[in-house]
Amino acid sequence: MNDLAYRFTVAGVQRMPDLVFVPDDMGNKDWVSYLEWVADGGQTLPKSTVEEAANEERRWRDSELLDLVWLRDRHRDQAEMGADTTLTAEQYAELLSYMQQLRDWPQSDNFPDTGKRPVPPAWIKDQTR
Repeated sequence: MNDLAYRFTVAGVQRMPDLVFVPDDMGNKDWVSYLEWVADGGQTLPKSTVEEAANEERRWRDSELLDLVWLRDRHRDQAEMGADTTLTAEQYAELLSYMQQLRDWPQSDNFPDTGKRPVPPAWIKDQTR
């Protein structure tokens, strides 16, 4: 079972020591690995404190922002070159608004409730790198 450990979170577990969030999703290979670890006798640590939950949410937020930089930069580059843009002006505005909501998330009254996270525009999931 090596040095691997997991901690319960609101919507899954956090893998220790790399602090990766693993969502409760049978389609996620890391979740399946976690379930196998439990079946082999692994014992999950209790949910984190409020401070740890806030840190987890900041990591999630930072990861979300990093995952969007390419999309924002592609649009900016296309616009600066005078080329046709992949995103419409409305989509670009929605993207920027969502990114700002992510930046503002830690100051929200609902932070760090994962059920109240900023919601991305539906079309973002259809974008390819």
